[in-house]
Amino acid sequence: MTVTIKDIAKAANVSYSTVSKALNDSPLVKTGTKRVIVEKAKELGYTPNFSAKHLVTRRSNTIGLVWPTIERAALSELVTHVNKQISKNGRSMILSINDALEAVELFSRMRIDGILLFEEDIAQDELPNNLGIPLLSYGVPGINQFPTLGVQHELAMELAVNELVEKGHREIVYVGIHNGIGRRQQAKQAGFEQAMKERGFGSKIVNTGGLNAGDAEHAVTQFLDSEGTPEAIICSSYDLTIGTLRALKRHQLSIPNDVSVISYDNIPQLKETEVPVTSVGVPIDALACALVEMLIDLIEKGEENVENRKLSPVLVKRKSVKIRN
Repeated sequence: MTVTIKDIAKAANVSYSTVSKALNDSPLVKTGTKRVIVEKAKELGYTPNFSAKHLVTRRSNTIGLVWPTIERAALSELVTHVNKQISKNGRSMILSINDALEAVELFSRMRIDGILLFEEDIAQDELPNNLGIPLLSYGVPGINQFPTLGVQHELAMELAVNELVEKGHREIVYVGIHNGIGRRQQAKQAGFEQAMKERGFGSKIVNTGGLNAGDAEHAVTQFLDSEGTPEAIICSSYDLTIGTLRALKRHQLSIPNDVSVISYDNIPQLKETEVPVTSVGVPIDALACALVEMLIDLIEKGEENVENRKLSPVLVKRKSVKIRN
């Protein structure tokens, strides 16, 4: 038999409204009374009726994440941190790695409180205009169909190039998708090319064609076979860095003695590689916190009170870059 708040009220000898307020942590209920009600609810095995609650509050306390994949380490790490932040804010998370358009439409029908879209394979202006649900895009501000939180990717590449040039490197190769459709990848490439141009250097790009470690391992192996060993490499993601490290190891090249390496993605795993890798980007916990805070502001305050944001990256120096004589 389903336990209701009427059963709890009877057991605790209080009114229905007092039970309802106590279970919603209302300050109008005395602490002692609230404790008794919560204990009685646990004893009776009470389970909240979220459907009924949604009809009253118009809130499900549920966030939907539209994610491209959980196979890439950086994305998996970010999802984990986002989930922690959502839980800290008293909400639950539903993750979808289905086609982005299908996932957004599904979440819209479910009437969840808000959607966080990782904008990669689909640009936000390809989504319906009137979702009826707040949506925050983690992408590159510019289209502005929906509020967007991004990273200053151009600055990240400037920091990476500057670090290498200051250490005496001139021949710097970029490993990533060349002229990819994703605006995040485009911004990184553009930032690298601009930083090199400003210093009077040419840009060499190893086109991985994809964002998995295997894509980088294959592409970098081919580059080393045909072009030889560059002085330094900047990888556009953690997973591409792992593939690059494999290719360098296969060619018996030492880091940083033979090649200096910097990775985009500021995640803890980069300090756990055989040679801890210098990285650039927004720290993963700070990024997750900013995403969840902005989405909750969007839900609570409305789109007109939320402005697009670009977070500033930082360079974390480790052992993968050497001073070149």
